[in-house]
Amino acid sequence: MIHHLNDLSGGFDAEADVIVVGSGAGGAVAAANFAEAGLRTVVLEAGPQIAKEDMTRDGPRFMARYMWDGGLRIIQARSPVPIMQGRCLGGSTVMNSAIMLKIPDWVRQDWSRKNGLYWLEGEELDAGFERAFAGTKTAPTPMSVMGPRNRIVRDALVAANQPGKPLPRAVHDCEGCSDCLVGCSSGAKQSTDRSYIPRAVKDGAQVYTCAHVEQILMDGTRTVGVTGRVVDPVGRRPVGKFTVRAPRVVLAAGVMNTPVILQQSGINPRGRVGATLDVHLTGGVVARMEERVDPWIGATQGWGAISEEIRGMKFESLWAPPGLLLAKWGGLGESFLRELDEIKYFAVIAIVYRGKCSGSVTADRHGRPNMKFKVPDFEARNVFRGMKIAADGFLDVGARYVGAGTFPGVPAKMRTKRDTESLLSPKLGAKHMAMTGNHAFGSCRMTAASNEGPCDPDGKVRGVEGIYICDTSVFPSPTAVNPQATCMAVADVLTRRIVARA
Repeated sequence: MIHHLNDLSGGFDAEADVIVVGSGAGGAVAAANFAEAGLRTVVLEAGPQIAKEDMTRDGPRFMARYMWDGGLRIIQARSPVPIMQGRCLGGSTVMNSAIMLKIPDWVRQDWSRKNGLYWLEGEELDAGFERAFAGTKTAPTPMSVMGPRNRIVRDALVAANQPGKPLPRAVHDCEGCSDCLVGCSSGAKQSTDRSYIPRAVKDGAQVYTCAHVEQILMDGTRTVGVTGRVVDPVGRRPVGKFTVRAPRVVLAAGVMNTPVILQQSGINPRGRVGATLDVHLTGGVVARMEERVDPWIGATQGWGAISEEIRGMKFESLWAPPGLLLAKWGGLGESFLRELDEIKYFAVIAIVYRGKCSGSVTADRHGRPNMKFKVPDFEARNVFRGMKIAADGFLDVGARYVGAGTFPGVPAKMRTKRDTESLLSPKLGAKHMAMTGNHAFGSCRMTAASNEGPCDPDGKVRGVEGIYICDTSVFPSPTAVNPQATCMAVADVLTRRIVARA
């Protein structure tokens, strides 16, 4: 059963065999596995369930209602990094592009051999991936829903010697409406609120929305439950308190919130909770094509390519509500209006890069995550190098001009490859990046060595009994591809191990 705000005003109490905090890629898989195994399962989700009619193209309104901090959560860095994370049933799977890619073998080997996570190279994780793909009806994006924009990106990447293929996505009967970042009003996207949460509920799980967990309750070193507040999603006003008791707590609250819950509970083995934070570095370019593109037609992200030239880099098509895109690439006043009129000619290539960076997450005095991040200049320059590759590809297929953002010495409208050379300037560095940090990792690393991370190779938090983590917090480093599939597969393996020991 799913409990909504109207059912919970004034608060509630409950008991369970296992509590799952969060309902996104990790939490929903965990809940489904526990409920299927016959464990009394309670899912606590901080946000509401989103109705289809609320999934509109009004991007700012959608962000304000259904993302943490209204979509304005910021990682402190030399150039501030916005990070958009879902605060709703289904978590960020509701508002991402549903891309489901396996973690590359070389990253699996890195995690296995450097961090002692040897099971990651075996059949156990492969089986987890297969179950995740089946559970979300994952399939390559059909050419019939690519639309002109994805085809242009395909041609540009081929021209740039970065051949790719249709991206596998958790979508069934896609209508190509390009609205993935504001939900999916057609119901085609198999976000976890539409795939795994219904399975969990069918098997008896109790799901509480608008239930913000603040603290884990302990009896000595053993967990006995959690406590928190029921929060009105519109005004963010607390309307009640809750306590749920259980001998097991599985945190899947996300890379920023999971460490905060632990820190507020006084749980921080060797000071490693939140001591590490990593995100994919990102960039992108926008091309103004000669022919009308109508970029709002076609799969949001239907085509992608893994770079053969820069290890850990991925190129992909992208679309988003114009208000979100032009916040990065548009101008002001009359300039903004002119850009808005040109948008029907636009195509976008986004860049995702697995750089070597460092960061941290700590709870502030209000119990909110305070995030800091450092990007070395040489890693930032790899992103600019990728932007040049993408820009050159667009020019090769006939773009009138390409924009990369506002950077010193870089023309706002690059019309020739001589212009794009400016992206390789040694004067450009981390302070000039205009990136988002939507793929975040590693704030509660899972490692064999206790001095390197707070979780053991089974996802169990060290030094306490009954607390586990199964979101991307446990990843030792970035995945080099979109993390949803890996998060689901890892959560599947970890929670099946918990069930086996229950």
